[in-house]
Amino acid sequence: MNTKDNISNTYKSVIDSLKEERDELNLKVHLASMEVRDEWQDVEKKWEKLQSKGRHLGKASGESAHELGQAFSILGNELKETYGRLKRSL
Repeated sequence: MNTKDNISNTYKSVIDSLKEERDELNLKVHLASMEVRDEWQDVEKKWEKLQSKGRHLGKASGESAHELGQAFSILGNELKETYGRLKRSL
């Protein structure tokens, strides 16, 4: 084999290897994006629930206000953690 053939074979080998790695990474990036989108949809539902609980909290009294306040706090913390996780993943 001459030098030109060796260079050609090496080039093809490198390109094939990089293409395979690129394709795998491309799929992982795409899937990660889908996971982020799915998580975003879930967190949007929680956001709506938080807003609803906040509106009811103003109308509630006594024990129900306390229970709503606790649920509001828990949901608010979940949202904060999820937003942080999403921010780090982007």
